[in-house]
Amino acid sequence: MKTSVSVLQRNRRHGENDGRFQPQLLTSWEIGTNADMENLSGSVSAFYRTSRDTVTDARSFADNVLVTSKQNGGQARSAGVTGSIEWTPDATLSFGMDGGVYRVMLSTPDLYGRVRQDDISGYLKFRAAYKVGPDDVSLDAQAQSSGITPLGRFGATSSVNLSWKHQLSKTLSLTVNASDIFDGSKRTYRTDASTFRQNGFDHFVARRVYVGFVKKFE
Repeated sequence: MKTSVSVLQRNRRHGENDGRFQPQLLTSWEIGTNADMENLSGSVSAFYRTSRDTVTDARSFADNVLVTSKQNGGQARSAGVTGSIEWTPDATLSFGMDGGVYRVMLSTPDLYGRVRQDDISGYLKFRAAYKVGPDDVSLDAQAQSSGITPLGRFGATSSVNLSWKHQLSKTLSLTVNASDIFDGSKRTYRTDASTFRQNGFDHFVARRVYVGFVKKFE
């Protein structure tokens, strides 16, 4: 078993290249451990991050036109735990999973003062693969919970992808890929600033099925 502790990291990131903004200062602490066994491996880590002078969007109306600009002044803190596990019970089957839970605290300047938000979010990813003879089947699924953004929030999303490969000959194979089977990529969002309110959604349609042949030339 190995245990590692990351050093304190400080990164400066400018909001724009023209120098109108103060640098954003990020500080991160992380500690983690991992273990390996015969057919099983896993890791877990905990982190704490802060940022100040964060560059955020500032929206307002001028002559009935929505104006979006940038401003410094946001602050953020986040703390959470992430982990992963890989299991290979035999040569034909494998499973894997990643996940994390974290708490986010945001303080964002608004027209009438600071807006403070606090929420818990998380994500989960799962994958499985099965290979026997000429057939190779794999599945991956992932889910992201809802969360907060400066002066708003976003909704949960998910996706499930499935693929099958059948080896017809040494150099020719048939492949079938199905992406976002349950059409879970639609994401809602909300902005609630003192001068601007908006509700909507983004829907990048990724629900597709691909069927094709792969030929290798030797």
